[in-house]
Amino acid sequence: MLADCKKKFANIDDAFAPVLVCRRHADALEVLHISAGLCRTFKLSREALLHGLVLPVNDIVHPDDIVRVLRYMQRSYLDPDEPQQFSYRMKLPGMTDYIWLLSVIYGHRLPDDTILQYITSLDITQEQLAHKEQEAKFEHTSALLEKILDTTQTALFWKDRERRFLGANKAFLDYYEFPSDKVIIGKTDEDMGWHGEEEPFKNDEWRVIHYGESTYRVHGRCMSHGEMRDIVASKSPLIENGQIVGLVGSFEDVTDEIRRQEQSRKLNVQLQQALERAESANRAKTAFLSNVSHDMRTPLNGILGIAELAVKTDDINKMREYLQKIMTAGSLLKDLINDTLELSRIGSGKKQLDLEVVEADHMLERLITSIRSSAEQKKVNFHVGLALAELGFVQVDRLKLSKVLLNLLSNAVKFTPEGGDVWLLGEILSSDEQQGLCRFTVKDSGIGMSPEFIPRMFMLFEQENALSAQGVQGTGLGLSIAKELLTLMGGEITVDSVQGKGTTFTVEVSLARVNVPHGEKKDEVDEKINLNNRQVLVCEDNELNREIVTTILEMNHLRVLNAENGEEGIKRFLESPEYSIEAILMDIRMPVLDGLEAAARIRALSRPDAKLVPIIALSANAFQEDVDASRKAGMDDHLTKPVEPEILLSCLAEHIGAYTKKQQG
Repeated sequence: MLADCKKKFANIDDAFAPVLVCRRHADALEVLHISAGLCRTFKLSREALLHGLVLPVNDIVHPDDIVRVLRYMQRSYLDPDEPQQFSYRMKLPGMTDYIWLLSVIYGHRLPDDTILQYITSLDITQEQLAHKEQEAKFEHTSALLEKILDTTQTALFWKDRERRFLGANKAFLDYYEFPSDKVIIGKTDEDMGWHGEEEPFKNDEWRVIHYGESTYRVHGRCMSHGEMRDIVASKSPLIENGQIVGLVGSFEDVTDEIRRQEQSRKLNVQLQQALERAESANRAKTAFLSNVSHDMRTPLNGILGIAELAVKTDDINKMREYLQKIMTAGSLLKDLINDTLELSRIGSGKKQLDLEVVEADHMLERLITSIRSSAEQKKVNFHVGLALAELGFVQVDRLKLSKVLLNLLSNAVKFTPEGGDVWLLGEILSSDEQQGLCRFTVKDSGIGMSPEFIPRMFMLFEQENALSAQGVQGTGLGLSIAKELLTLMGGEITVDSVQGKGTTFTVEVSLARVNVPHGEKKDEVDEKINLNNRQVLVCEDNELNREIVTTILEMNHLRVLNAENGEEGIKRFLESPEYSIEAILMDIRMPVLDGLEAAARIRALSRPDAKLVPIIALSANAFQEDVDASRKAGMDDHLTKPVEPEILLSCLAEHIGAYTKKQQG
C-alpha cells in the first residue's frame, strides 16, 4: 500500500497546491513526498526541504508559535481522521525570514499503527502583513479616538439597550469624581442615584432606544461635587447591522448659564419695576405739582382778594376781619410751603438725623409755646403733661421730633372747635442706663375721622372729605411727613379716632440717654426772662422783613439796631460797646456780604463778646444743609421765615438768658 502511495505521489503534477505527504511514527517523521508547489512556497529545493522538515519543531517554528503547533500536531496524531487547521510562522535552513503558513493536516492510521498525513500549507505571509497593518491602523485609530474622548471637555457616555453604562470618557468621570469607568459600567442612572429627577432622562433614553429618536439638550439636575447642578443632555441611538444596540450621549453643565439667566431675569424684573416706579413717581410728581399749585393758589387768591377789599374799606371792624382772614390764608400758605420743602428733603434722600444732647423735660418748650399761642387764638384749651425728667439728658433730633408732634398738635387745634380741648402728654414706658422708650400722646376732642379715611390718612394730599364741608382747610401733607420722619427716627405711630368725638395719636420713640457731668449741664431756660430794654442787632436786606422783625421786637420792649447787609452788621457791632448787643438776628442771603461770612467774621473778632454773643439765623433757607451751614459759621440757632413772634421771642429769651449767665459766670 505504501508503495502504491509513493507511485501515486510521484505523478502529482507540479501545478497542485503545496503538499507534504509523510508518515509519522511515535517519535519520528518520514517524508514520503514533497510537491513542487511546496518547493515554490518555501523557495527551496526538495533536498533542502527534506533536510529542514525533519528538524525538531523548536528549530524551525517561530518561538511564539511552537506551543500552538505542537498542540495541533498532537491532536492530529491522537485523532488522525479529524482535520486540523492552524496558522504559524516557519523558517527553514536557507531562508532569511519567517513565512506565515496556513496548514491543514489530514491523516489516516495504517495497520502498523503509524499515521499517514497529508499536509497542505499555503503561504499567507502577505495576508498576515496586511492584517497586522490593519490592526496597527485600528490600534492607532482606537488610541486617537481614546485620546479625543479623553481630551474633549464634553462629557460623553454610551449605554446598552437596558440603559446600562458601557463606558464614558474622562470628562464624564471627572465631572462625577470617579476614578475609572468601572464605577459605572453595568449600572443605570437609577443605580447611581445622582439625578434629582429621574424621569426626564429616563423618558428621553426610552425614545432613543425604542424609537430611534435623537434628543437634544434635555434639561435635568444631578448631584456633582456636593451640590445639585443643572445639565442638558443630548443622545442618539447606536446602530449595528440595522439594529439599535444602545445609545451614545453627551451632556454639559449649564448651572452658571442658568444662574446668569436667572440673574438676568431678576435684573429685568428689577429694571421693569424701577421703570414702573419711575413712571409712577413721575405721575406722582405731576399730581403733586398739580395739587401744590392748586393748594397754593387757593390761599394766595384769598390773600390778594381780601387785601384788595381791605384797601377799599374805611370800616375798622371790617379791616380787622379782612386782616385776620389774610393771616389765616397766609398761615395756610406758609404751612404748605414748609410741608412741600419737608417732602422734598425726604424724597431726595438727604434727610438724616441731626442728633443733639438736650434735657428731656425741656426739649419741647418751643413747640409748646407755638401751639399754646395757636390754641389761644382759636380759644381751644391746651393741656400739657410731660413726665420725662427721670431720663435726664438724651440724644435726640429735637427738630424732627418737634416737627412730628407739631403736625399732630396743629391738626388737633385746627380740627377742634372753639372751647374744645387738646392734650400733649409724655411718659416713660421703660428705661435703662442706655435708653428710654417714650410715649407721646396727642389727644383732642375735635371732629374725629371716619373709619374709611383712617387707612389712607398717611397718604399724600389725603384729607377727610367732611373737612371741606365744615370749612376746615389743610395741606394734606402733615401726617405723611410725620410718618416719614418718625420712621427715620425708628419710632412708631398709631391712631384711634371716633368721628364726632375726637382723635388720639400715640407716638413711641426710643431716646438714647447721655450722662452729662454736673459741671457741663445746660442751664435751664427761664421762660419769663425779662427782655425789656435788651438790644438786638437785626441784619436784613429786605426792607419789609426788616420792618416786621423790628416792629415785633419793639412791641415787646426790645431795642433794635438795623443793618442792610453783613458788612454793615459787622460795622454796627464794632461801633457798639462791648456786651451792649445781646443778640444778633442774621439773614443768610444778603448783598455785599452774606450772613454766613458775616457770622464767621464776628466770631473771629478779638473783642471778648464776639465769641459769646448769640447769633441766630433768620432766613428763608429751610433745608437741613442750611441749618448745618449756619452752625458751621458759628451761629447758635436757625429760625425759618416767616417766623412766629412767639417762637422768635422764646428763642431770644433762651439765648439771651444763657448769654447773661455766661457773663455773670
